[in-house]
Formats: sequence, C-alpha cells, structure tokens
Amino acid sequence: MHLIIAEKHDAARRISEILAGKKPAVARVSGVDTFRFDDRVVIGLSGHIVGLDYPESYNNWQRVDYRDLIRAEIVSKPTQERIVSALRKLGMEADHVTIATDYDREGELIGVEALRILQEVNPSVKADRVRFSAITKSEILRAFAQPGEVDFNLAASGEARQIIDLVWGAALTRFISITSGRLGKEFLSVGRVQSPTLALIVDREKEIESFQPKPYWEIYADLERGIRARHAKSRIWNRDEVDRILNSLSDVARVRSISRGERRDRPPTPFDTTSFISAASSIGFTAANAMRIAEDLYTNGYISYPRTDNTVYPPSIDLRSLLEMLSSGPFREDALELMKGSLIPTRGKRSTTDHPPIYPTSVADKNDLKEDQWRIYELVVRRFFATLSGECVWETTSVSFDIGDELFRANGSRILDQGWRRYYPYSRAEENVLPPIEEGEELRVLGHEVLSKETQPPARFGHGRLVRLMDELGLGT
Repeated sequence: MHLIIAEKHDAARRISEILAGKKPAVARVSGVDTFRFDDRVVIGLSGHIVGLDYPESYNNWQRVDYRDLIRAEIVSKPTQERIVSALRKLGMEADHVTIATDYDREGELIGVEALRILQEVNPSVKADRVRFSAITKSEILRAFAQPGEVDFNLAASGEARQIIDLVWGAALTRFISITSGRLGKEFLSVGRVQSPTLALIVDREKEIESFQPKPYWEIYADLERGIRARHAKSRIWNRDEVDRILNSLSDVARVRSISRGERRDRPPTPFDTTSFISAASSIGFTAANAMRIAEDLYTNGYISYPRTDNTVYPPSIDLRSLLEMLSSGPFREDALELMKGSLIPTRGKRSTTDHPPIYPTSVADKNDLKEDQWRIYELVVRRFFATLSGECVWETTSVSFDIGDELFRANGSRILDQGWRRYYPYSRAEENVLPPIEEGEELRVLGHEVLSKETQPPARFGHGRLVRLMDELGLGT
C-alpha cells in the first residue's frame, strides 16, 4: 500500500481527488478520515502532531531552578493522539510512503515527525518526498511524477528552532516570573520572537510618552476659481511672524510662475508573505487572520503557497496562461486588457528557489468563497495584475503667487495614464486639478485662514508596519 501524507485534511482531500481523477472513497481510521483509491491512501495531518516538552518532573517552578532547563532532557509528546494512532495502523500496511506536506522548513519537519511514527512500526518502509507551490492539477501531477528525497537536514533545522524556542522561552519565562513575583495566571511570558518585538513596541511607546509637542502655524489663501494656496513657509514657528505676514497681504494674487512636470509611480512588486500581510492589514485583516484565510485558499487550489520570501516570478510561471485562465472569470475585462501588453513583471529585491511569490492559481467566483476569502483572493489577483502593468503617469503643476510681499504656492496633479492603479485600487491616488491659469494673471483673494497645529509624536505600529519591521530586523514574523 502507498501511503501519502498531507499537512492538513483539506489538502489531503484535494490531492487525492487530483491523483484519483475523481472523488476517492473515504475510510475512517482511528476516527480520522482517509482517502482511498487504487492502492493508495491519503491522510491529512493537523500541522505538528507531536510537540517538544520537558518531562513532568521539571514542571514545578519552585523546586526546579530555571538554569536546569537549559540542559535538561527534552522529550517528544503526541499532541494529536487520533492521528498518531491512525499513522501507526496505516504504517503497518504500507510499503511506500510519500511526504506531501508544505514545502518549507516547518512542512519538512511535520513530514519527518509523521515518518518517524511510521518507522517505529515499520522500519523498512520506503519514503520519498514531493514538493509543490500550489495545489493545482498540473503542480500535483508534476510533483508526484518527480518525487525526491526527504530533506532531513531541513527538518533538523526546524527542530533546532523548536528546541531553542522551548529552552529560551521556558527558562527565561520562569526566571522573570519568579524574580518579579508574577506567578500562576499572572506569569510573564518570554519568547525568542515575542520579546524583541515587545521591546520595539515599548520603545515606540516611550518615544510617544516623552514627545514634547511644538506649536506651529500654517497660512492658506483662498483665491477665486477654487484655488487654495499655501504660504511658501509651510510651517511657521513664530506667532509674531504669522501676524506680520497677515498684515502684509493684499487682496490680489499675481501668478509669478508656473511649472509643469511629470511624475511616475512604479507598479508594486509581487507579494511575499510580509508585503501580503501588510497589504491585508490595510484593508482590515489582522496578520493571523490574513494568513489563515490565505492558507485555506492555497489548500483549495486558489492561490500559491502563502509563506514565501520570494518577490520575483520564476521563468517557470506562464504569466500569459494565468491571464487567459483569469479571463474566464469575474476579472475578465482586466485580464484581457493586460494581455494586450508585453507582460514584463516587476521584480522585488528577494529571489528564492523554494516558492514563488503569492499569485492566483485558479479562477474563483464570488459565490464560491466566503466574504473574507473573496476579499483576500481579490487582493492577490489584483496585486498579480498590478505587477504585470505599467507605471501610473501623473501631470504635475506648481503655481507660485505673489500676495502682497509674500509668496504662496498651489500644487495640482492629474492622472494621464492610470497604469497599475487601474487594477489595484488599494493604494489611494487623489487628483487635484487646477483650473487653466497663465503667468502674470491676477486673481482676487477671497479670504485667508490660519491653522494652529502642533508637531505629532510618532504613530504606534499597526499590524502591517510591525510585521514589516520584524522582517527587516530578521526577528521572524
């Protein structure tokens, strides 16, 4: 019997349907659904099915010194008893096992954890590994046609990280909690990623608390034909100077100069995990919720694997074929418009070989998905479109006015070519079109306004900004 191990139940179901070419039979083993066809059985795990911990004798915080945790024995304990039991039963029947978990460090470790359980009951079982970045028919068939070897070194690096996290977190959590007298439910948690991230938040909060606001003023003049001009000194730090300026203003604004130019906004780069989380945060999703939904979409074949550091599409991705596919769904008009172009994608700074950037892998209709799933799917599709489109081109206008002895300016902008902004509405672009105007022209001053303001402290980190900062500092996310 050929046993195939997927990372989750939904992935197992979809992989089995692709390989079988139809809906396979479902059989329960130890209370776990498995999918059977021909001589193959596919089982889905639930992520990690075992966890690392200390023996129970180390659990008493008062009797066991925190320093003893640093070199204490670490044991592996089942966390999903039914799945472990099912693996043991299936392992006794299997002569061949294929690991089909997610292709990353955690996925490799999850697969190896399952393989170890199988080898306990069947040491001679033959094992191989398939790797894919999307659960689509073409990707799955290609992966199973070209299986490779299990990467035990990659799994070991994942296990080493788990051990470090456990030792670091347990020893320091115990030390800080005991020394501060915070025990029971009031204990203070320490973690390899959470503690430096907390330090970032605390440091920012200290900046905010220690910030001393400084007052300043802005002066605006309202001119005829709907023009609002601002004093050339955008911030005026002295109230006496404000009064002097106001006293020197006249009722006429004379156009001193007009300059016109062009500005180009480059299209965004492909989504890696960090930029995806940041974009999802801007439309109201927490990092955890965005990733949960993205993983559901990946498991069901709608997008590629969402955990990636890559921001460069590999040559193996047929961009035109993807657009042709998307042209059969709700994004038909945009896909067809893009296909008229040269399809030269943007490139980010990071190119890796494990997974491509996040991109749509199949067509979905709004009725196929829940509302939150659709919003994330549409975000991925529109980002993909934006990376294949051109620059957004603006015409800019800057007009200088003499009002009495003072210089004022008004700036205008309008879009000449939407470019990527046509496909990606999540980045706001507001036009400010000035009316036709000529040098030397005089306009009536209808009134003026003085705004009293204060400098503002730095803003607290939002989810998206915090995740980007964690990534930039190499903390992990």
